[in-house]
Amino acid sequence: MRVMITGGTGFIGYHSAQALLDAGHEVSLLIRSEEKMHKIYGDQVPRFVCGDVTDADKVKRALQDCDGVIHTAAMVSIDKKDAERVHHTNVGGTKVVIGNAVEMAIPHIIHVSSVTALYDPDASFLNEYSPPGAAKNAYGKSKVESEIYVRELQDGGAPIHITYPGTVIGPDDPALTEPHQGLKTYLTATIPVMPSGSQWVDVRDIAIAHLRLLEKDLPPGRYTLGGHFVSWSQLVDVLSEITGSKMRKIPVPGIVMRGLGRLIDAVNRMRDTPIDAPITHEGMVYATNWIKMDDSKAEADLGLTFRPVEESMSAAIRWLLSAGHITEEQAGRLAH
Repeated sequence: MRVMITGGTGFIGYHSAQALLDAGHEVSLLIRSEEKMHKIYGDQVPRFVCGDVTDADKVKRALQDCDGVIHTAAMVSIDKKDAERVHHTNVGGTKVVIGNAVEMAIPHIIHVSSVTALYDPDASFLNEYSPPGAAKNAYGKSKVESEIYVRELQDGGAPIHITYPGTVIGPDDPALTEPHQGLKTYLTATIPVMPSGSQWVDVRDIAIAHLRLLEKDLPPGRYTLGGHFVSWSQLVDVLSEITGSKMRKIPVPGIVMRGLGRLIDAVNRMRDTPIDAPITHEGMVYATNWIKMDDSKAEADLGLTFRPVEESMSAAIRWLLSAGHITEEQAGRLAH
């Protein structure tokens, strides 16, 4: 099978590509930076086309002779100045990539969405039946609009699966994604213990889910991939256990963290260089009022078993150390 991947130099896209290559499949990448691709893939460079997801000609060229597609590419920005570009990239790119894949009769299509596309603060849980959410910022709105478009294609019979990853961690992150920025902060400072928690999912488990969706003959479906829910208090215990370091718990009300996120958002809008902190208002809304994701459909249809959160955290910390993002002291016993 030959599979085209957008966002193949990103975290989920890279690991999905590796899972496919390890399984003996061919990969075709649509990339924006050839230099970055060579740096990430080394001697294992797959077929590729340089171009943007909104460029229909380049997208069609990358899709040529493919049996499947995984669309992971998206622009993430909370800066109001980027709102139009976020919409153009995320909504326009989804329509170009997924729309052309459908028109070209590609039989296996995966659209990688986000918990943002489903988030409802009043829901009991999120699963494949959850309606599109009602996000307020540009990024969230773009994910919701993309979600509605792809669901309409699904309803029309298009062979599309949608996946919704939770908080993604693991080794070999081509860039320091927000969850890893947060993990780095937790290892270098006292951890604020907020209400609620988060669901942590290993990027390698997401890659396995994508591989199985492509290989199995399943009807179009939607799959939440949340992983393990861990409260913020439990997270301190997990990190203390795997690193062997004693970490302090400082209780912080949710309203304080959400207010801090709003303040940092406002400051970043006025700065040329954003504050290097893994805190945004939207992120703190999710962090202090996480709605649990029900992964039973993925577990049943794909035979998916999420690896223990301790294993994923350990792999992520070892990678943070090897990449120079943290010190041996911060990695604790995982440094040895």
